[in-house]
Amino acid sequence: MLGLFLANSAWATDDFVFTINSLSEFEAGQYPFVSGNAFTLDKTPVSDVQIQVNFPSEKIKTSTNSTGQFYVTSMIPAEIGEYTITVYAKKDNRFTDAQIIYQVSESLPTKQLKITNPIEQIPKVTDGNVELDPFSKMIKQLEEQKEIEVKKKEIAKEQQQINEQRIQAEAELQKDLKDSEKRMEYYSPRNVFYRFIQEVDSSFRGIFWQQFLFTEKITKEAHDAKENALDEGKSSLDAMKIFQEKAKVTQNEIMGLNKNLNIQYGNATSYTQDQFNEKGKIPREE
Repeated sequence: MLGLFLANSAWATDDFVFTINSLSEFEAGQYPFVSGNAFTLDKTPVSDVQIQVNFPSEKIKTSTNSTGQFYVTSMIPAEIGEYTITVYAKKDNRFTDAQIIYQVSESLPTKQLKITNPIEQIPKVTDGNVELDPFSKMIKQLEEQKEIEVKKKEIAKEQQQINEQRIQAEAELQKDLKDSEKRMEYYSPRNVFYRFIQEVDSSFRGIFWQQFLFTEKITKEAHDAKENALDEGKSSLDAMKIFQEKAKVTQNEIMGLNKNLNIQYGNATSYTQDQFNEKGKIPREE
């Protein structure tokens, strides 16, 4: 398994990007290696970066070549266990370090492999195209994989920002609606009617107010019935019919309400109210 390790962000976000890579697992007897690449933010190779690779049992110094690459192999074969390779890089007054942890497992006789110091190859030119050496191909594959991962992170970050902006916009909208409702509360039917009856004779004020509350209650119940119908999937026309049916008030209901209010607020007695017939009139005596 090949892993890509980035240097600390102080280096990576300044003038250069420095990457190192190696295998995460070797077999006993193999020679651990580390390769890397140094380039500017616009992908220009950085040469002469001083490199020191600290293997478990030795330290090797080298530097990046003209293509910004380096490759170092340990001269001591690996033994079974878990180890850490530390790579130090220095260019002018810039310095960074990174680590790779790898496992060494028991080797199989048929798979015994010895890695020696590679010979730097000059890229071949075929039909006008540059043929990359194995090391460069590996670096290119790692960079392509990194670009894909960076793109995925950018998309996820953009989506997160969109979601956060949507939540913020919704919160601001709800706040604006509440502020608007608060401003319009003064002009609500209840408050307008209440201010109106303050100019009415106090002996009738209670009756008018109770009549308004009765109308308000009937209207609210009809509105709730309409909303429930819409939630259940009924059409707007059917929901409006339900509203109209719930908002109906019969003449007898109005007469009964007024009768009780007149008695409640002392404007008439039960005996007086009983003199009126079902049409709200006092029968004439022939």
